Amino acid sequence: MPYKVSPQIIPCSEQGQIDIPLHELIDESGNLIVNPEISKKDFLSVTLRSGKLRLQARGYIGLIPLNERVAIFVEPRVPVSSLTRMAEISGSNRLPLAVIRTYETGYAKEQLLLDLYAAALIHHLEKVVEGGLLREYQRFEEESSFPVGRVLMSQTVRLQAQGVKHRVWASRFERTVDNAPNQCLKYALWRIAQQNQKSSASGAEHKRQQLNRLYSAFDGVPLDHSLRFLDDDFVAGRQELPSIRAYYRDALDVAKAAIMQRKIFLERSSSGVKLPSVVVDMNDLFERYIRRILEVHAAGAGWAETVVDGNTEGKRALFTDHRAVGSGIERLDIGNPSATPDIVIFHENGRSVACVLDVKNKLVRKRSDRDGEDQVVAYALRYATDRVVLVHPGQKDQESGMYKVGDVGEVSLFQYRINLAAENPEEEEQKFGNAVANLIAS
Repeated sequence: MPYKVSPQIIPCSEQGQIDIPLHELIDESGNLIVNPEISKKDFLSVTLRSGKLRLQARGYIGLIPLNERVAIFVEPRVPVSSLTRMAEISGSNRLPLAVIRTYETGYAKEQLLLDLYAAALIHHLEKVVEGGLLREYQRFEEESSFPVGRVLMSQTVRLQAQGVKHRVWASRFERTVDNAPNQCLKYALWRIAQQNQKSSASGAEHKRQQLNRLYSAFDGVPLDHSLRFLDDDFVAGRQELPSIRAYYRDALDVAKAAIMQRKIFLERSSSGVKLPSVVVDMNDLFERYIRRILEVHAAGAGWAETVVDGNTEGKRALFTDHRAVGSGIERLDIGNPSATPDIVIFHENGRSVACVLDVKNKLVRKRSDRDGEDQVVAYALRYATDRVVLVHPGQKDQESGMYKVGDVGEVSLFQYRINLAAENPEEEEQKFGNAVANLIAS
């Protein structure tokens, strides 16, 4: 799907529903026009209602391009003060899609940016090369027997005083591509090509070929490692570009951000650099964020206990054969699925479990849903712990903190609501860590 700067953008909340007229997604032949990348992920579910397609957003947030005409901007369903901060802490995966959107930027380095900047720079420079390189008049002076332009009398007189009678000094103006905007674009191409030189990722070779082809279009421009071009009025945006070269603006903004390796802010913005849209799996992000802030808190507070990922090193086989009950009954051939709570907290001995937590990106008014409660109680039995916690994002009118749901046999079930829109997220994270520490110690 080719990049498109301005599709119609329809807002939607995470897990929300919107109706799209059929003609927006179907061509004249009756074929469905949908970005093939959408079908690869569970971004949206689709049903047909009263001649309209009803789309329900799933767990992904960000700008999701349905086709060249329509894109859905899905925002978190709970207030989030800094989605970018959560993504940085969690290390959650972010998926670049083939539609351009605007991002504000800040200072940082991030591996994902290499691919984003490369894709965006290729996209914008295709337009620059197609529209023609910016040329500016520059003044040249030279000593010549065949002068072009205006003769410089004072330099010529000095030359004749030295006995040179057949040459004069002259000045002229020439239009040249050797100017700061083109130097900026060429340097950005060079830098990104260097960074992608050893990449073995899918499509890396094709990307290198595109970068090299565009680089050759700037053959008349020297490669300026001094970066003096960054102070140019056109490059910095202090002066408007000629109207017929307005297409340089987006290319220059991306080039500057790429050169400085600026991070991107995931929150919706009307200004900034235009890059491929980044879509985030909010369920994955929330889970990773909660686990990571608990790991950091435990390390900083000097816990004897260890916080581990129950999906990897903390997982266990769900069923065991430690009891002789029903030993004579034929066993179902179902294999042995794994118990994978999101967070397992081991005691200092590394064997017994102090607490199990499962993270649910679901809104709760009071209790969690029954399936979630049953699941963590099963985890408690398998991990031989007597306390389990379901962690949810808090709603706007809810007080964050730890709440006891009740006891199921010897297992105590708790719920924690964390405020993702807190004015001071560090304090909110500290509050969560302290609450878990107090629960373990109780």
